[in-house]
Amino acid sequence: MGSVALSLFLTMAAVHLYARLGEKPLVSAVTKPFLMPLLYYGVLSSFDVGTPYLLVLVAIFYTAGDIALIFKRHKAAFIAGVISFMTGHAFYTAFFLIRSFSIPGLIAGAVVFALPFSLYVWTIHFSHADDFPGFVIYGAAIYIFGAGISASFSLSALPSSLLALLGVVLFGYSDSRIAYNKAYNGDTSDFVIMWTYIAANIALLSAAVMR
Repeated sequence: MGSVALSLFLTMAAVHLYARLGEKPLVSAVTKPFLMPLLYYGVLSSFDVGTPYLLVLVAIFYTAGDIALIFKRHKAAFIAGVISFMTGHAFYTAFFLIRSFSIPGLIAGAVVFALPFSLYVWTIHFSHADDFPGFVIYGAAIYIFGAGISASFSLSALPSSLLALLGVVLFGYSDSRIAYNKAYNGDTSDFVIMWTYIAANIALLSAAVMR
């Protein structure tokens, strides 16, 4: 069943991205809720992953976030989506930190990710966006996500560690574009936001399997 689910995921992702590129909102809205369940079910049923319940929780909260952001023009839905993604990030961080923890990795991640986080806060501040504290809180969640994944860096699991970092960087880019668009400071297309989001999940899930 895992291979079937992964095949369906690839098909659904291709249709979804095509719909985003072609500005077909109905098709993109219908396909979006199926992306993460198919991806995570396909991988978790095909590979033996320790503490899979954490990844199941990641999939649940990311899917809830995806559904909420379909209605992101409504403030309550947008906030619900943000909270869902923050929770998913926390479970992903826990998954990797259970496997390894490195103080040098934590320090390096905290320093390196401080630069994009500072740039993000500065950009949002000068956009004069409403709910500035909310944008900062979510940016801080991404910063903690990056530092947490960095803290799980292990030379003995180098490919996995690098893939996990790639996933966080892609997530940070995708999420920051949503924030910039919401703050009326950017015009990144939904196609770019979604393909980087999908790629981030593939990278993180691949890293999880390799651990």
